[in-house]
Amino acid sequence: MTITAPHVVGTTPALAASGVACKAGPRTVLSGVDLDVRPGEVLGLIGSNGTGKSTLLRVLAGVRPASAGEVLLAGRPLGAIRSRERARQIAFVAQEEAAPSDLLVSEMVALGRVPHARAWGGIDEASRLAVTEALHLVDLEYAAQQSMDRLSGGERRRALIARGLAQEAPLLLLDEPTNHLDIKHQLALMRLVRRLCRDLDRTAVVALHDLDLAATFCDRIAVLHAGGLFALGTPDEVLTPSVLHDAFGVLATRVTHPLTGRTHLLFSHDEREIHP
Repeated sequence: MTITAPHVVGTTPALAASGVACKAGPRTVLSGVDLDVRPGEVLGLIGSNGTGKSTLLRVLAGVRPASAGEVLLAGRPLGAIRSRERARQIAFVAQEEAAPSDLLVSEMVALGRVPHARAWGGIDEASRLAVTEALHLVDLEYAAQQSMDRLSGGERRRALIARGLAQEAPLLLLDEPTNHLDIKHQLALMRLVRRLCRDLDRTAVVALHDLDLAATFCDRIAVLHAGGLFALGTPDEVLTPSVLHDAFGVLATRVTHPLTGRTHLLFSHDEREIHP
């Protein structure tokens, strides 16, 4: 089943995958993926565990090559772009990443400025400002001079996201960015991603497990299932009981929040309660 939202004529996608296949070790987890990411949008990437979300993000980021097909960055073949230039265009924050424990938080975030640094030039004023702003955006200024090994799991996650923000790349690829975050910081982070794309000319692809967060903050959602792209469209088009039943094996119904008017999902394990 594939739900396809219309492409905007005359707009070059910020990122595009054409016939892409992805491997995790020797196993092909995805194949035939055709996906356009539009400039300025937040595209959510959802799917059950093992469906290839992290692997696809790594291929889209250029961290690993596609086993088939092609990825284009603003119309250019990703494989033809040098790693330094690619790092100026794409900020990728992996799902689980061991941050260097012997660095101060500000030093770790400053690693995001490496693609912009001149040879032997050290950190300049623009980079200092970018690091300070990134820490502010993730509510972590207070920890700037703390060692990374003194942070909680949620704080370490926010520090890694700050490093990605400090890159000031127009394209953000975030793999489960809300992992380890409390609900306050989950919402704050997703509002930040939404604002960066809406107001500051960024584009984001965000892998999420929380379907309510995807429904609330994503312009479109891509569902991975059965070795491919199962559904693609707006939250209203994709987060339907039938798609959720087929892709996740769960029963769900949509409800409207009485105060915000936003659509949320209710799940049931009992087929007698909810019928997709």
